[in-house]
Amino acid sequence: MSYYLSKILWWILQPGNFLVLLLVATACLLRTGWHRLARGMIAAIALGCTLILLLPVGEWLITPLENRFARPALPSRLDGIIVLGGGFELPILNSRALPELNAAGDRYTAFVALARQHREAKLILSDGDPSLFLNKGTAPEVKQLFFSALGLPPDRIIFENRSRNTYENVLKSKSLTRPQRGENWVLITSAAHMPRSVGLFRKAGWPILPYPTDYRAPPTPQLGRWPDFSRNLRTLDHAVKEWVGLAAYYALGRTDSLFPAPAAAAP
Repeated sequence: MSYYLSKILWWILQPGNFLVLLLVATACLLRTGWHRLARGMIAAIALGCTLILLLPVGEWLITPLENRFARPALPSRLDGIIVLGGGFELPILNSRALPELNAAGDRYTAFVALARQHREAKLILSDGDPSLFLNKGTAPEVKQLFFSALGLPPDRIIFENRSRNTYENVLKSKSLTRPQRGENWVLITSAAHMPRSVGLFRKAGWPILPYPTDYRAPPTPQLGRWPDFSRNLRTLDHAVKEWVGLAAYYALGRTDSLFPAPAAAAP
């Protein structure tokens, strides 16, 4: 039940959707005679859209997330490498049987590169279909062909295809791999997603070495860039999702802290 509630709440709170819902509410107020309130909402929506257009609001929010964990110097031997799913466009993968990558596809290229360097490591791809109503699973054979084409034999990889969110990624992957104390496991996921992921792994008693990919912003937000509403809105959506996810998972007791930090900086 909590899974479905979280999906519905995020659909409402996602900045792009939220602006559209406010416009619909404003139109309803105009029809019911609440003209003064409607005019105020129109002004607020216009101001919000202007700020998203002109200022790197999304970058301001996502930069602390992406800068939280740097890529570490990895040990010479790795016991395992886990990559979290999200890099495939699932509607295309399922309907066309093509492994189309999205903005998070860097996760898989980093995964292949590390797997080639560390042939001793166990490999796991923890993925699934997170859609709420049209969940059709995923096509594992398409993923296998993708990695095979990149020179990584699919029989080296454990394909975990049942997770619907990051919390389930951790639990199901741990059940499949049974990591032992003292082992070196590397976690590959998007840089903005890394703080939430690290908190979940630590809470589950599975210490990992973070290996962030898929950066969406420079280390320092930049003013003066040509206004681009759609790009800025995508970055804002991504950042807000991670901050909301951090707060929600901490409130549910699934992470070890509200904003997980590198081990050396942890209190």
